[in-house]
Amino acid sequence: MRECLDCGVLLIPGFEEEIQNFINSTNQSTPKLNLYPVCLTEPALLSAEPIGSVYMEGELYPDPSVLSTLELRLQRFDIVLLPVVQASLVWTRMLLQQTRTSRFRPLVALTKEIHPVAMFDLVCLGVSDIVFDPYKTEELRIRLLMLLRNEQHKYASSPGAASVLQERPAETCCSFKSGKPYLPLIESEVCCKEIMNHNYSFKEAKAIVVNQFESTYLTNALNKYGGNIARSAKMSGKHRRAFWALMQKHGIKAEQFKDMP
Repeated sequence: MRECLDCGVLLIPGFEEEIQNFINSTNQSTPKLNLYPVCLTEPALLSAEPIGSVYMEGELYPDPSVLSTLELRLQRFDIVLLPVVQASLVWTRMLLQQTRTSRFRPLVALTKEIHPVAMFDLVCLGVSDIVFDPYKTEELRIRLLMLLRNEQHKYASSPGAASVLQERPAETCCSFKSGKPYLPLIESEVCCKEIMNHNYSFKEAKAIVVNQFESTYLTNALNKYGGNIARSAKMSGKHRRAFWALMQKHGIKAEQFKDMP
């Protein structure tokens, strides 16, 4: 395998200039890592009144199924880089939920500011790795190279791996015991250790986990029922008014999930 990597970098709305600066800086600093911007807001992908687009914190994000539209274009890259900031976190979850990540090159998140629990959530949704300091270009290149080699070795040693991964169910990060899903002890322990690295108190750490759980649960429930609050609330066992109050708490709007494929 060649030592030079070609990576596509998704231009997240609202942060295009910052991401482009990162791309230019990286391309200038090392000839062995070629980064190419991938626009998500081209006219063909985002019309003046897009049906599936999402407004979040004043920014218009493309339909969460946009990566499926770009699948053939993304296949030309060795790895796809996905910048993630706190403002784009909800949309990023929706993006990963609407994407069969096993059909793409390894998808790597670039982030500095999201909580450890959110990082764990991204991995559960299909992100292959998370890089916290992408400006260390040589370290980034080596890490991506190792990831790519591991991916290729995994598929080479398991001929049926690709087909199995393509049909990977939602319980990738959950095991089943007595017919009910539960979070394996090892994953819970890692998650708690990551939180403790930030020196949170028990109360603060619990609030982080609970908030993250609530937001993720509501997002998945509404996504499953196309933004129908009544059906989502019934499935969750909560009164519709209480479910709506949680949506207000986390800034989640039902319109974000309507008309999704």
